[in-house]
Amino acid sequence: MTEMETVVLGLGSNRGSEDLTSMQILSGACRDLSGFVNIRSWSGVYRTKAMYYENQNDFLNMVVCAETDLSPHRLLDKIHIVEARFGRDRTLEIRNGPRTLDIDIELFGFCRINEADLVVPHEKFSERAFVLKPLLDIFTECADVKEGGSSYLCGLPYDAAYVEKSLSLLAGQGIEKILDSADFRF
Repeated sequence: MTEMETVVLGLGSNRGSEDLTSMQILSGACRDLSGFVNIRSWSGVYRTKAMYYENQNDFLNMVVCAETDLSPHRLLDKIHIVEARFGRDRTLEIRNGPRTLDIDIELFGFCRINEADLVVPHEKFSERAFVLKPLLDIFTECADVKEGGSSYLCGLPYDAAYVEKSLSLLAGQGIEKILDSADFRF
């Protein structure tokens, strides 16, 4: 039996498709992801200003915490299939530009990977309020409190204090919760 790993996936969308809004795309992506990972919890949905390439619509962002028995690369392959199903074509997009769906592997247990096609933890993890703020939702809902009062998610290297400190160093990223996790359906 393969050991399960805890993963955090960041999801974002700022361009609907012909028949789906960004919110519907996030919902459908979570439904598809649940076919190959065990989603334990999910954050609320946040509206965030675009970073890096700013001349585009705001994003809707969220994170999910899940368990998987897939390898990091196999998980990435399956994520790319989900992104394509919702209209993402990497050959036609501007780097960091508008997209129907972006799913990043933010954390994969305690794994550290630094390869051309995959970096874990995600190289921009601690500079993105659109990942850190939703991750705090998950810590609030399902973290274990350890000695000294720190909250940890089982199987992940960071605690809530680290996430809160990293978030406190970020200003002006324009993030606003628009939907609580309890109201998000997939």
